[in-house]
Amino acid sequence: MSDFPIDIPEVSRKAEARAVAGRFMMSSEPRVGALLRTLVASKPGGRILEVGAGIGVGAGWMLDGMDADARLTSLEVHGRYADVCRQMLAGDDRVEVVTSDATEWLEAYDGEPFDFAFVDTTITKFHRRDSLFRVLADGAIVVADDLLPQDSWAPEHPPRVELFRKEILVEPDLVPTLLDWASGVVIATYRKPRS
Repeated sequence: MSDFPIDIPEVSRKAEARAVAGRFMMSSEPRVGALLRTLVASKPGGRILEVGAGIGVGAGWMLDGMDADARLTSLEVHGRYADVCRQMLAGDDRVEVVTSDATEWLEAYDGEPFDFAFVDTTITKFHRRDSLFRVLADGAIVVADDLLPQDSWAPEHPPRVELFRKEILVEPDLVPTLLDWASGVVIATYRKPRS
């Protein structure tokens, strides 16, 4: 029996085809996408954040799970990828694709806190989680993927991932679970520190 999803959202299917054609190899794989869809569905009317939009594969999965009142803010530092992502997601007014460095955007953000965050960028995931935590609501769900070895990894990346896997399990503001499944995933609940 396979756990590969059979009901891939059309937006994600089109974005993945575009990624393959353009040799963009950093999209979330379908099992992670299906997990994202399920988790955002638990946040009706929620404020959803994607840090590292790529060209829209993950956003397509999340939009498929969101209700009509939920909103997705998707950050992408590379202008060309952000433009493709906007094209892929055009017509869905629940999403805003922002071209920005994630750390700068997160540090400047002063809006309502987010209920869910999918973190798919190196800096925010491995080095600047503090900038993410400051924009999360108490009880927010945080997901990060790509935590199992991949052929495309640069030589310096495996030690960074291994350190992350150790750190995330003792992160005082998270209740985490590591899953050595799909591309390797951590799912965590954020607990706002009590002052």
